[in-house]
Amino acid sequence: MFARTAEKITRKLQENNKINSEQYEICRFGFQQGLTIILNAITIIVIGAFLGELWQAILFMALYAPLRSNAGGYHARTATRCYLYSILLMIAVLLAMKYLDISKFICIIALVISCVLIFALAPVEDVNKPLDYIEQVVYKRRAQMITALETIIFFVALFIGVKQISLSIMWVFLMMSGILLAGKCKNDLNRKSDNVHETERKNVL
Repeated sequence: MFARTAEKITRKLQENNKINSEQYEICRFGFQQGLTIILNAITIIVIGAFLGELWQAILFMALYAPLRSNAGGYHARTATRCYLYSILLMIAVLLAMKYLDISKFICIIALVISCVLIFALAPVEDVNKPLDYIEQVVYKRRAQMITALETIIFFVALFIGVKQISLSIMWVFLMMSGILLAGKCKNDLNRKSDNVHETERKNVL
């Protein structure tokens, strides 16, 4: 989404001898990611304020972001699509948090099921960024630690009566488990398609 802007900034720094050719790609990627994060943060604040759920939106993303970055899951083909999907999901979650009255029992059941799915599936890699064995182990451990920590926060919040926090964590886990399932299905379909194409190629040869 910000590829051209990041490219211009990095090229300018290189022309001014602020960075060398070896640092170019790292800086370019950093600028692109940084601009994306800033846009997402501003969008979340605007959506949250518009819906009257500002602190809920900030809390949700604070809980969601570290889990998403380590657990992986479904990724859209372009950064623009990813941004649009994120906005739609954020709006849906905030509206659900605002208008749905969910009992403690349902909240606990939903969290437990989602937690099991996250532990079982994470990390789900993207086809364009496959993970090696060590990365899979590291990301899995991180995702499980974050999930365990947020589960503890969920039950503490539920026990002391801060339902909005427990609801936020429940929705984070539900959304994350759905993204992981979607990512796994996408990867399975891509692998199946690749196998079919490889078989056809061998038959032709």
